[in-house]
Amino acid sequence: MFDIGKKISRAWYTVWNYKVLWIFAFLLALAGGSTINGGGGGGGGTGYRYNNNPSDQFHWDGNLDGNRFMNEMPSWMNDGVKWFNSDVMPLFTPDRIVNTIVWLIVILFAISLVINLLLALVRYPTETSLMRMVDQYETDGNKMKFKQGWSLGWNSRAFRIWVIDLIVGAPGLVIALGIAIGGAIFAFNAVKGDFSFAPGIIGLMILAGFLLLLLAIVMIFVGLWRQFIVRAIAIDDASIGEGFKKGWAMMAHNFKNAFLTWLVMVGLKIGFGIAFFIALIVLLPAMAIMMIPGAIVGAIPGAIAFGITSVFSSGLAAWIVGGIVALIFFFTVVASPATLVGSWFDLFSSSIWTQTYREMKAGEVPPVLQTSEVVPPPLV
Repeated sequence: MFDIGKKISRAWYTVWNYKVLWIFAFLLALAGGSTINGGGGGGGGTGYRYNNNPSDQFHWDGNLDGNRFMNEMPSWMNDGVKWFNSDVMPLFTPDRIVNTIVWLIVILFAISLVINLLLALVRYPTETSLMRMVDQYETDGNKMKFKQGWSLGWNSRAFRIWVIDLIVGAPGLVIALGIAIGGAIFAFNAVKGDFSFAPGIIGLMILAGFLLLLLAIVMIFVGLWRQFIVRAIAIDDASIGEGFKKGWAMMAHNFKNAFLTWLVMVGLKIGFGIAFFIALIVLLPAMAIMMIPGAIVGAIPGAIAFGITSVFSSGLAAWIVGGIVALIFFFTVVASPATLVGSWFDLFSSSIWTQTYREMKAGEVPPVLQTSEVVPPPLV
């Protein structure tokens, strides 16, 4: 039986009455959220000219000549220009650019790996806790405290779900690495002046693009399948292999219910996206207030990153690394009100999928919880 109205009502009831779940949903949103990237603007159209003389890298045409401009810049900007010319620009000379590209790929991959591993220590225990706490609440209406809930997620079940995501994400990683390697090969041959491999590389890029498009389509189906795999592991303590089998059996035997639930969730997500945009405007004053604690919180890891980097590199590079780390924490704190609002929808969505899993496992719609909680406001 497909009764999405009852699912939505029960999920909203859970979000409203089970406040401890907000903490887990908030942590899950932080651990699985987007990384804030910053970048600098280019100098196109400003009359900038580059030549190979290290002593005269920067020169602007116009009312100010290069020397006068350099003299009028603050000292830290002069230091930055000197550092860029002496330490950065030599890395992109024809004889070193290939090594630079390869090392950039390796460094970025290593940084991404470390960050994802650290975030996984938060994401998967909280996701497991959310599913198990909602399942328990649907069973008997009992609420857990934070420590009890965390113990439900800090175990081998969370590790198995992490392995599931590694398996599911492996094809995308292989394609991405293929694109990176192909680009590096093309750059290497281009620097040598050999463009004979260009047709093959272009063909490889087209193939990779097609595979990425195909993968995106397949991942829609896999994402639906994952909803049941992870709940089989989190709720029923299935092994990795059993999770795949049980998740597939549930989805295959109840595909209409699963697909309709997915369609409704897509529509709800679009509606929430519109409402969230409006909420961001309302939350601007709160995020402005959070700039003060954000600066305090960001200063600590920024100082640590500065201290570590200064041991291995020059002062300006250490400032850059420290500043980037500080800004990551700063924007995380500033955006925390919006993250909290977004986490409510994550909790709401997780509750609906847990209900769907329970219905399929039981073969019938579970009874409505008999509790004396305060009735939440209507969804209007």
